[in-house]
Amino acid sequence: MKLNASDSLIKTLINNGLEVVFANPGTSEMHLVAAIDHNPQVRPVLGLFEGVVSGAADGYARMSGKAAANLLHLGPGLGNAFANIHNARKANSPMINIVGDHASYHLKHNAPLTSDLDGLSKVSSDWVRRLDDPRNISKLANEAWKNANSPSGRVATMIIPADYAWSDIDIDIEPKISINNPKSVDCNDIAKAYDLLKKEKSMLFIGGRFLDEKCLKLASHIASVTNCRLVTDTFVPKIRRGAGLPIIEQVPYFAEMAELFLADTQSIVFIGSRPPVSFFAYPDKKSFLSPDSAELFELCSNDDDGISALNELKDLSGSTKIDEKFIQSYIGDVPTSGDLDATTLGPLLAGLMPEDSIVSDEATTSSLLVSPFALQAKPHDWLALCGGSIGQGLPLAIGASLAKPDRPVITLHGDGGAMYTVQALWTQARENLNITNIIFSNRSYEILKIEL
Repeated sequence: MKLNASDSLIKTLINNGLEVVFANPGTSEMHLVAAIDHNPQVRPVLGLFEGVVSGAADGYARMSGKAAANLLHLGPGLGNAFANIHNARKANSPMINIVGDHASYHLKHNAPLTSDLDGLSKVSSDWVRRLDDPRNISKLANEAWKNANSPSGRVATMIIPADYAWSDIDIDIEPKISINNPKSVDCNDIAKAYDLLKKEKSMLFIGGRFLDEKCLKLASHIASVTNCRLVTDTFVPKIRRGAGLPIIEQVPYFAEMAELFLADTQSIVFIGSRPPVSFFAYPDKKSFLSPDSAELFELCSNDDDGISALNELKDLSGSTKIDEKFIQSYIGDVPTSGDLDATTLGPLLAGLMPEDSIVSDEATTSSLLVSPFALQAKPHDWLALCGGSIGQGLPLAIGASLAKPDRPVITLHGDGGAMYTVQALWTQARENLNITNIIFSNRSYEILKIEL
């Protein structure tokens, strides 16, 4: 039957599980907008700025475990979305960008909004395809879904020329595509990893998608027998934490502190992470932070079946109980007086935060004071800034709330970073989302003061 190409694209994505489209469209995307309107199974969410759109898609992916789609307008629209797409890539969040382009016959005229859209897409994405024939649009959508929703999570970008988007085609949509499963980890590698963890001054370093409650409990079982340290990255996509849950240390932000933190470690086994490096280079300072003498073993990446690897390591340990030293205690009393600042907010947050809250943390310098106390709160999920590009916190909260509408979301944000995507407040209000935003009034660029 005859079907508009834009409808074919949206129907194909819905068939695979798409539920939300975050959008800041323009003239070139009008037929794609109409297609979204024709298909009520997908929820359109408008953002006043493309950085809000891409940040929201990141938050949605972290909490739902699957991709949302972004609808963006030409190269400048993708450019405006770039910073939070970068953050999403560093967080291994699945994301699909649908970027409209000028009609194929119009590009040669170099209209004002013409740009190197293909080049912009390549530097911001893991997978990029330009639609070359409207009859291939359903197949292209399937490929984008599969690539975005790989085990490790990737950014997939489709470039859709306007004349192809408005074309009618006489081709059925493609059937739902199968997603690649995580790769199994070699049993010999697991045995080697366990031998390393049994050594003195060993460390089990977990990151990526292996920081949920199940994985952390498995890791705590292993540590209870081997006495290895449990460690994760400075900033992680999502971690389950709080009173009664396993404790895991985080590498300090500053390079000097990180070196001391890792000093004397003799062996490190990595699951879903890689050896840590400093955020920036400094004169006469190391970039690679692990001790030169340590044996480093990357057991599995985010593309691998780290859950099974942790299960097998636990079986090798023979553990039946988690040592109490690996379980977080509850904060107890909450302060009732004193100034409200970063030092008092931590205990307040820990004592008052509802159970099963989601925290979007871009408090940056203030987070150094708040986050350690919040570990003692009721169980919650903590989402951090993995790519270092500020302006993520408010949009991330949008996506997290849409993915988990029954759970309260709390944003912790520095005032400067919040101004990058302050338009997110409009979307939060428009969608009537259960989000509480806490803005730290620093009134200065605090990190530069520290660096000076």
